[in-house]
Amino acid sequence: MRFTAKKYIIKFMENKTLEESIILAMEGTDKNLVKYLPYILQDVWEMGSSPEEIISVIKKHRNDYINLNILDLASGKGAVSIKIALELKCKCFGIDGIEEFVVFSKNKAREYSVDDICIFETNDIRTRIKTLGKFDVIILAAIGPVLGDYYNTLSQLAPHLNINGLIIIDDAYVENCCQTDYPGVLQINNILDQINNAGMEVIDKIINGEFFEKKVEYEYEKEYRDLEKRCMELIEKYPEDKKLFLEYSKIQKELYWKLSNEVTPVLFVIKKIVA
Repeated sequence: MRFTAKKYIIKFMENKTLEESIILAMEGTDKNLVKYLPYILQDVWEMGSSPEEIISVIKKHRNDYINLNILDLASGKGAVSIKIALELKCKCFGIDGIEEFVVFSKNKAREYSVDDICIFETNDIRTRIKTLGKFDVIILAAIGPVLGDYYNTLSQLAPHLNINGLIIIDDAYVENCCQTDYPGVLQINNILDQINNAGMEVIDKIINGEFFEKKVEYEYEKEYRDLEKRCMELIEKYPEDKKLFLEYSKIQKELYWKLSNEVTPVLFVIKKIVA
């Protein structure tokens, strides 16, 4: 969920290469870092979103678990899809642009014995979405504006949503009276207006859920220490790229603080408005 200015990025996102799109979604600024991300993030499986929180939301709004067909866009290392498939016994399809993450996801699915119902693919979600069928749940777990702003994202996803289908978006916002220098975070009314203009509505909003609170308290600090450690190892191995690794480490440190102090992390549960 890191962007240098949301409107600016949305304007040129379609012209970005896959690597440039990935690095923006992964809170970086230099596409040359993409090839190092699998090493930097080797200690982390759950990359941003809480699978348990998303599972809880699905169970709250659907009861036909085994028949669900779920799409996980920018699925990272597969934690969300794999844990959903493991608990709900439903089909999950994850797409990510980093081959190493997809290989990890496939291996993890086999480890958890869900590889028959949990499938992963390496692809660019910006183009792949156009060729997909319909799903009961579409998940965007802290991926940023890869498909555009809320209006453009939901407009692209709408044709791929079954009747009574859900879109779950992990994001953050600020109150209407507030501003933040956290890049790309909008005021809540702006977000709700875009969702409504796309012919959809928010049917649930989970703010600072119990799983997020636990992650902030127990895991974020460890995640950052592990990330910083890997960046320092890369500096030793590739001293010519020292600035690249130090910058990413600094950005992540600031990001963790802002998530805990400046913005409101949220899960939006969205459905089409029924006429």
